[in-house]
Amino acid sequence: MLYLFLTFVVLLLIVTGTRGFTLLFGLGINIISILALLILIADGFNVLVTTGIISMIILIVAIYMNVDNGNTANTAFKTSLLIMILILLITVPLEYWANAQGMGVENQDELEAFSLAAGISFPQLAISIIVINSLGVISETSVAITSGLNEIVENKPTLTPSEIFNDGFSVGNKILNTQTNTLLFNFFSSTFPLFFVIHSLGYKFTEILNDKLVVAEVLTTLICTVGVILTVPITTYLVYRKANGKLKKVQK
Repeated sequence: MLYLFLTFVVLLLIVTGTRGFTLLFGLGINIISILALLILIADGFNVLVTTGIISMIILIVAIYMNVDNGNTANTAFKTSLLIMILILLITVPLEYWANAQGMGVENQDELEAFSLAAGISFPQLAISIIVINSLGVISETSVAITSGLNEIVENKPTLTPSEIFNDGFSVGNKILNTQTNTLLFNFFSSTFPLFFVIHSLGYKFTEILNDKLVVAEVLTTLICTVGVILTVPITTYLVYRKANGKLKKVQK
């Protein structure tokens, strides 16, 4: 594992040059942030509040340390923050209604010798997992759309609002295709062992649909996908609003 990590560092520095040190530093901060989140939750801090604070730190590091253009970084951060809040609003009721938190029956053998009286709210923990899981694709999508759309607006400052929105959705559609595929592949790769167990145990289709572990993975994937899709119109609107404000100042 150490050799693999060293290979990753060497390749990163070869490809990115000295900027690779900034990327590694940002990656280190995010790893420390995740570990801090786990420790704080285990020590009894409020799960949702702690997740919100740590998520903001992760977004700041992921966006501002990797984007040179200040305008692009500001717009991407605002978009990511709005999407994170929307994901929280969507996830909280869904998790409680789906009742998919905690451990499934498939985990009984591994957990037989352990106590589940951890003193942690499993529904809130499931919400935290979904929010943290969504941060990467949301920040990446918002940065990509903002960068492309800002470049278009700067080269064509006379674009009408409808043209800006059309260009924004055009850029977003291309990115959405890759991001949704990434989420889909991540879902199948993380649930392969589970599906083999389900197949070997001869689960019925209705039992699969109601299996706690399957529902949890499906919820995570769908909510992250919804967040990525919402990134397109929100980012486009923020870029349009900023461009429109600059145009009004020039006209005055």
